[in-house]
Amino acid sequence: MTRIIACANLKGGEGKTTLARHIAYHAASKGLKTLAVDLDPQGNLTDSLLPDANGYSNSAELFDAEFSADGLRLAASDENLWLLPADARLDALAEIPGDRSAFVNRVRANLRAIGGFDVIVVDTPTNAPICYLSGLAVADGAVSPVQMDAYGISGAVRLTQAIQRVRAHYNPKLIHIGFVVNRFNSRAASHGELLAQFRAKRLRLLTTVLRERVAVQDALGRRTPVWRGPRGRVNTRAAREMRAMCAEVLAGVGL
Repeated sequence: MTRIIACANLKGGEGKTTLARHIAYHAASKGLKTLAVDLDPQGNLTDSLLPDANGYSNSAELFDAEFSADGLRLAASDENLWLLPADARLDALAEIPGDRSAFVNRVRANLRAIGGFDVIVVDTPTNAPICYLSGLAVADGAVSPVQMDAYGISGAVRLTQAIQRVRAHYNPKLIHIGFVVNRFNSRAASHGELLAQFRAKRLRLLTTVLRERVAVQDALGRRTPVWRGPRGRVNTRAAREMRAMCAEVLAGVGL
């Protein structure tokens, strides 16, 4: 049975795409057939997994009434890892006014119709409601990065409320796997204070904390996961943290 994981947050710049690509790479490295789906009009997940995705099917097709899973041309990104890339049409979809429920339910049905995968990882946007609602509506579990700044907690509370609305209207079985503390600096007193406030609000946190690591940005530049790279350039602490986070997320959906 396919497990679908959505990476979601209503505040931009928290690290959703970093989580999505590492979760996808990690699942694939464990022998799980994995599909990464980029529902963000910005297309950052697409750029990081397969810069040239021309000629393949794209995620905007999930919104089409005539969608056929059998006709998909998926892009192979890595061993056991395929990509359904973003497309410029997602920008237009983000502008659709009024009731979006028909489109959201269509994406839910169409993505569930794609067979042959153990895991589907969906990267969702912050500024395209129909796209992030669709990602949450189809997911078994959602995971959310959060940084320790003044706006991170308020964004986390808003996301928790959004997940409750998605459960009520689209997906009653949606699990919030939890928030991942991202780019944490243990030397910054404010980070420790904000983390304490976060815990006081009883917001669900994963055990693993991702610390501020230059290696993560270096890996993005190489278009690789942080645990893969030239000899001597892999930061073992960053790799261990990221692997542990990915394992927690997969466990959250029973894998």
